[in-house]
Amino acid sequence: MPRHMNRQINSKKDVPLNKDMNPVESELTLAADFPEAAHDQWLKLVDKVLGGAPFEKKLVSRTYDGISLQPLYTRSDWNAEGDPSGLPGGAPYTRGGKVLPASLGGWDVRQYLGHPDPAVANKQILEELEKGVTSIFLNATPTRGGVHVQTVSDLDRIFDNVLLDLAPVSIAAGGPAMAVLMMQLLEKRGNSKVFAGNFGLDPFAALARTGSLPTDLQSSLARIADVASHAASAFPKAKTINVRGYVYHSGGASNAQEIGCSLAAAVEYMRALTSAGLSADAAANQLAFLIASDADFFLSIAKIRALRKAWGRIAEVCGAEHRTTYVSAITAPRMMSQRDPWVNILRTTVACFAAGVAGADSITVLPFDFGLGVPSDLGRRIARNTQIVLQEEASLARVMDPAGGAWMFEQLTDELADKAWSFFQEIENQGGMAKALTSGFIAQSFAAVQSERAKNIAKRKDPITGVSEFPNIHEAPVGTSPTPTALPEVKPIGEVGTLPSPSDGTLTKALLSATENGANAEAINKAMAGDPLTIQPLPYVRLAEHFEQLRDAGDAFKKEFGEYPKVFLANIGKVAQFTARATFTKNFFEAGGIEAVSGAGGTDPAQIAKDFTDSKASFAAICGSDAVYGEYAGAVATALKNAGAALVYLAGKPADIEDALRTAGVNEFIFMGCNAHDILADAHKRLKAGR
Repeated sequence: MPRHMNRQINSKKDVPLNKDMNPVESELTLAADFPEAAHDQWLKLVDKVLGGAPFEKKLVSRTYDGISLQPLYTRSDWNAEGDPSGLPGGAPYTRGGKVLPASLGGWDVRQYLGHPDPAVANKQILEELEKGVTSIFLNATPTRGGVHVQTVSDLDRIFDNVLLDLAPVSIAAGGPAMAVLMMQLLEKRGNSKVFAGNFGLDPFAALARTGSLPTDLQSSLARIADVASHAASAFPKAKTINVRGYVYHSGGASNAQEIGCSLAAAVEYMRALTSAGLSADAAANQLAFLIASDADFFLSIAKIRALRKAWGRIAEVCGAEHRTTYVSAITAPRMMSQRDPWVNILRTTVACFAAGVAGADSITVLPFDFGLGVPSDLGRRIARNTQIVLQEEASLARVMDPAGGAWMFEQLTDELADKAWSFFQEIENQGGMAKALTSGFIAQSFAAVQSERAKNIAKRKDPITGVSEFPNIHEAPVGTSPTPTALPEVKPIGEVGTLPSPSDGTLTKALLSATENGANAEAINKAMAGDPLTIQPLPYVRLAEHFEQLRDAGDAFKKEFGEYPKVFLANIGKVAQFTARATFTKNFFEAGGIEAVSGAGGTDPAQIAKDFTDSKASFAAICGSDAVYGEYAGAVATALKNAGAALVYLAGKPADIEDALRTAGVNEFIFMGCNAHDILADAHKRLKAGR
């Protein structure tokens, strides 16, 4: 071979190749031709671009946990010595609980299912498993759109032809009755030793979500410990408790608060299980976490990594040798919109991507039409394929800890873990999760965060695409099956008899015996009922709901009067002078269900007022540049008022002539950062009063 064929040209240097055509190791530095960049130099260049504007205000954002998000991260930000994040599978477990977590076979593709009809639910489960899903997240709570289950026969129908030894099932249910029915089915099929699912008990999440439990928390914890004691021996691969952190996320929690509540609940369960006789390792093995992943890509990655780190520390303090935990992720229910639900596909894709990067053991992607009722076939298909495409085509699961060593992710993980640990300690100072939840401490803590978040949504600082930004007021509704409102009448069937006190699985064995003799779930619930515990439940937050209520008001107006309420865009000047603010104003009002009708432009107040009258709009919004406002806006506002405009708005906030414009007839100024929701809500009140 000619000598020149045995060399590789790279920039200014020739890199020799060996006989296998691989580069020979050398001291080549890829950045050798560039001077080392200094952080101070970068800051000077940034300051020049900002023109003196404050760096902290323009380029640094802050999370609801008070963490500053910098525009640039370097090694000095992380301040890592000897890589304290460790290696995958090693303490402190930010990089995963296993050496090769998902990179061997991919994460567990878990599909949310729970059609109210058991026969339909079975058909859907079989279809999902056939088309790539590897496990099922079964909603068995009929009052929240789930499948109706009362007997082992119901479960047998739901899982007909489903190989439960190969397809794990994680259950979302209210109490021990469902767990006992599932155990009975597994024993009937001979799958008890190989079932690797989760019986789904979590009374703290149930209390937070519904505001009630059939008995006090101490009795509930004792019963869970009894179920876990039985499961530890009879179902060695299964887990009893699924700490549903996403319930707190849906209640308005920040990321750190969600982790803190999850940790506090898990610690209470550990105390109950170890008090019942389980070792620390056996108790920890009965726990798994289900955490929300949302469209905030960076923080969703950091949250899952921070949870693993914090739990590793708790397991260490508890004396457990095995200090990792099973972490599932679910795309956050609170980010799902009902309006323009197609955007949910983008949201869930980002959330799934984040959970995959963070090393979640399983991921559930909610169907894009989740918020509209029972998810459609298309919704389930897209949810399933989102994960499969990310695994098989984007090869996301083939990379071991993609975020590891990235200064931003490592720093955010550490900061979020610290914040979460602080909130966990606050809960412990309240006396633990039980007291913090029943006293209202949890709700009050969430409310403070949610209040700040709601203000930012109202002002569109936290924009919601398709709802508060870029709405399509004429969008066609998405067809889906509504959630059934009438539930089947439930009566206790069969005898349960006198139940023993919870102790080392004896209660669970008695319940299993009762179900074998024909007792249904309602009979079990009645037999186990005590003095009910009630609190004010956490709110079920959807970020888009307040703007969607305005859209609902617009739809109601159209249904009654045949058309949407209208705002006339009183454009002043030439097209180039009013287009930017006219576009802003159209977006502004249609986010509230008020259709924008654009004027032709011009400077004649009389003609603009005539165009307003012809439009049959209730309101008018003046749109133009600051330059034309000074000359024409006052006269146009007066003309619009005289023409019958109930409200006159002006796009922008020209402070120097604001008083004069108000005197001329302008009622409200709309601009970036104003409270869009309150302005639009007031417009609907005027509409209702006017009609």
